[in-house]
Formats: sequence, C-alpha cells, structure tokens
Amino acid sequence: MKRLKEKKGGKKVFYAGIGSHNTPQDILDLMERLGYLLARENYILRSGGSPGADTAFEAGAKKAEAEFEIYLPWKNFQEREGKNYIDVRKLDNFPEAKKIAQANHPEFKNLTDNAKLLIIRDTYQVLGKDLDTPSKFVICWTFDGCITDRDRSEKTGGTGQAISIASKREIPIFNLKLKEHKRQVKEWINKLS
Repeated sequence: MKRLKEKKGGKKVFYAGIGSHNTPQDILDLMERLGYLLARENYILRSGGSPGADTAFEAGAKKAEAEFEIYLPWKNFQEREGKNYIDVRKLDNFPEAKKIAQANHPEFKNLTDNAKLLIIRDTYQVLGKDLDTPSKFVICWTFDGCITDRDRSEKTGGTGQAISIASKREIPIFNLKLKEHKRQVKEWINKLS
C-alpha cells in the first residue's frame, strides 16, 4: 500500500471508501477505524451513503469531525442530508457522469431508473464532484475480492461499478476481502494510530 505522503502544500487528497451492504462486522470495524484515522490525516472520504461499508467509513470520518463527501442518488437517500451530502441529480455535469456510468456498466440500459442513479453516483465517488479530481485510491470489500474491471462478477455487486471506473484509470484498489490487502490496511492503521 502506498505511503500517506501525498498531501504536500495543503492539497486536498480524496479516497473512495465503499463496499458491500453485507460486509462482515470485523471489516466494518476496520473500515470505521481507517475512516477515522485517514480523516485525522486530512484525507477526504468519498462514499455513497449505503448501509454497510459506506456507512462504516462515514462513521469514522464523522467521529474525526472531518470533511467528507457523500454522493446520494436522490435527496434524503438513507435519510441523509446536510452540507456533506450531494444529490448527484443536481450537479451540472450529471449528463457527463451518466455517460461515464453507461460506458462502465454492461447492462446499464436494462437497469431501473433508481438503479441507474445508484450507478451514476458511483462515478462521483471515484472521479469527484467535477469528474476531474480522481480519488487517490479505493478501499472496499466485495464477496469476490474484485480489484479490476476484468475480475468483476455478480458477487462484486454494485461496488463493481466504482472498481471498473477506478481500474480503467489505474487508481489503486484495495479490497479487504484479500488477505494481503487486509494485512496492509491493518499495518497502515497501526502506523496511523
């Protein structure tokens, strides 16, 4: 895992903290702790407000009283609202985000309208509000340990969309389902603690 030395000169550094709704509790605890420690190091979380992994990372950032960005597919998604919560439908570049989402999802045209909004939201988690400030890395958990677009399967779930976008742009992806990635993250946490 890369060292956390990329924030010189006050430049903001973003990361995507995402994953399955059904992430195991020990991984959720790890995510919350990492979210807290990264926030204390001035890393800015990008996530999507879904139950499970998203909520764990968000809880960590909140504990640190830090800046974070939660991209919502619609207003009050999962009862979230406030300045850190962004309804993606309200963003000027929403049509561009939709095109990126379509290009990265093989079944986009067959999705329901709400599912499309969830997939479009994932674009912002990786590329940022302006779609031009990529996250430095993605930390996630999926059932299949997916880390590239080529590894994506049904078991990857919705997180696969963000993984596809990130992997095609060579953004590092750390999937906590993989033993080596989990070990690296625990090491990282120990250094930050």
